[in-house]
Amino acid sequence: DRKPKYISVGVGCSKDLWDSKKNLPSKKHPLSKELIIKIEKTKTDAKRLLLKFEDEKLDFSSEEFTKKLKNQTKKTTVYQFLETVIAELLKADKVGNSNVYKSLRDVLLRFRNRKDFTFSELDGSFLRKFEQDLRERGLKEISMSVHFRTLRALYNRAVVEDYARKESNPFQEFKVSKFSMKTKKRAIKKDDIKRIALLSIEKGTRLYDAQNVFLYSYYCSGINISDMIELQWKDIINNEFMDYERNKTHQRQLVKLLPPAIEILAYYRKFSLGDFVFPFLDKTKHISAVQIKNRIKKINKQINEDLKIIAEMAAIDISLTTYVARHTFATVLKRSGVGTSKISELMGHGDEKTTQIYLDEFENEELYEATLNLL
Repeated sequence: DRKPKYISVGVGCSKDLWDSKKNLPSKKHPLSKELIIKIEKTKTDAKRLLLKFEDEKLDFSSEEFTKKLKNQTKKTTVYQFLETVIAELLKADKVGNSNVYKSLRDVLLRFRNRKDFTFSELDGSFLRKFEQDLRERGLKEISMSVHFRTLRALYNRAVVEDYARKESNPFQEFKVSKFSMKTKKRAIKKDDIKRIALLSIEKGTRLYDAQNVFLYSYYCSGINISDMIELQWKDIINNEFMDYERNKTHQRQLVKLLPPAIEILAYYRKFSLGDFVFPFLDKTKHISAVQIKNRIKKINKQINEDLKIIAEMAAIDISLTTYVARHTFATVLKRSGVGTSKISELMGHGDEKTTQIYLDEFENEELYEATLNLL
């Protein structure tokens, strides 16, 4: 707005040691050379930043220019920046995202033997060595993909905040897409579901809860375990519908309840003492987002351990988990002739591509069975 803007270089100077004609510290100043170098460097940085704005044809205010210039002089390490990002995510109650960055921090600390490093050291050679280290430690491709995508997101964020140089971005050459995102698909058949449902398990036990959780997920459009643990009675409408918000997408999901699901709800309604349908969360103990997230993680692990016992009891040769219920829901419908678009809507997916991830293995199996007709 045609007004001067003064930017401090962070050092003071008394009037008697200042040359007002040259607008620089006078020769009498004991640190005149050092101060002049600092002032000139700040001017050079300012001119460089101005050229960057003009080259990228960006509009900017004096406040924005000052902030960017100050950030250029600030230095931060990768670990320091990681801790800042983790803290910001936790403050915003984004516990899941913060855990992803914590996991990246842990593998980097192990890879670097806890030695810190700067973003300028994060180059192509660093990424290749990091990849080799993860492979030698036996990490799966999907886990490696998550770590490298998170590291790429961290670098891009550092660029925005002027802690890293866009033109030095190592991910322009190192392609994260090379890591396979395919997971081993696990689904059981409708007969297997019936065998699980017919198991005679003592009521009120951990095993009985695991059986009910698995079956409820299957009967209710493959509802995710975290959504199920946080499910409240207010989400059950007239004992006919389940209307809840998905943790992952924050979208409402409406599910018409099948008779077996209504029976499961009837059992828990008898003993319910609070707002939650299933007996895993306690509002007096699990208050913060972090406490709830940690509790869900613990319960999911516990249920998956119990499901392995249930698989043995039902003579099902698969590592049974809560994820299997969701995948089986999709696969059974596909085998029954239901279109992918309808399955996608029932599962609450944003697009059919996500649903296709659940169904790819099934379709490959179908194609193989079709070729058997040649024999």
